[in-house]
Amino acid sequence: MEKQYNYTVIIPHYKIIDLLGRALASIPDREDIQILVVDDNSGIDENEFRKLDAFEKATCEFIYLKENKGAGVARNEALKKTEGKWLLFLDADDFFAKRAFSVFDEYSSSKFD
Repeated sequence: MEKQYNYTVIIPHYKIIDLLGRALASIPDREDIQILVVDDNSGIDENEFRKLDAFEKATCEFIYLKENKGAGVARNEALKKTEGKWLLFLDADDFFAKRAFSVFDEYSSSKFD
């Protein structure tokens, strides 16, 4: 049976792995969340990114671009792999508020967009 994601979170990243860790920590570890981190060729060793992937239930995938082309291109690359019903964008130097996903859940089955 294929996983059903309620949310896909796209995070473009460039050379701020410490803040990326904070961003990822603000996402709950739930089976209905797909996380796509796109590194925009920041030159950071892939092993450093693997240290951040501490999710047991949520799916967290790292995509590595071969050329630096900016956050917009990084987001577009991730869009090719999205599987969630709802799409959320989070910058690597930002984070979700503690109750963000509780609020999202309240409205995710609403008839409104």
